[in-house]
Amino acid sequence: MPGDLRKLADDLQRKAELYGRLQAQLNRTSVTETSPDGGVRVAVDATGVPTAFTFTERFRSMDTATMSAALLATLRRAHVRLRDEVVDLTTATVGDDGPGNDLVAKYRERFPDPPAEDDAVVEVMRFESEETAPGPSRTQHPPNPDDTDFGGSVYR
Repeated sequence: MPGDLRKLADDLQRKAELYGRLQAQLNRTSVTETSPDGGVRVAVDATGVPTAFTFTERFRSMDTATMSAALLATLRRAHVRLRDEVVDLTTATVGDDGPGNDLVAKYRERFPDPPAEDDAVVEVMRFESEETAPGPSRTQHPPNPDDTDFGGSVYR
């Protein structure tokens, strides 16, 4: 019996070390995704919270509906890459273990594959990028004084 308890204690210690290592790796995990035309770049942390948005002149020249679609499509792609990285990290660190499987399931549920509309947005962006490169998009709008500055990060 004491040998069984010792083995159980050793197994628990080993698992605690593995999960501690996984937590440290997850804390350092972030993902950056760029739109196909390079107009927007989105960075997210390990929880999927955006940590930076970067916009180029190409993004600024888009109409607002295209801006919104491009930003959301890029954010969703960042979330999918994050999910895949977390799955890979978890599998490599703790293997096929109950709590590890629960973590993977939560990321898969929270960050599913993007909807088909995102593929259409990516195609439009790619087509417009090829059609208008290197200049701005064909649709030009006068500046609106109520618009905010889209330059740099949203965190100042």
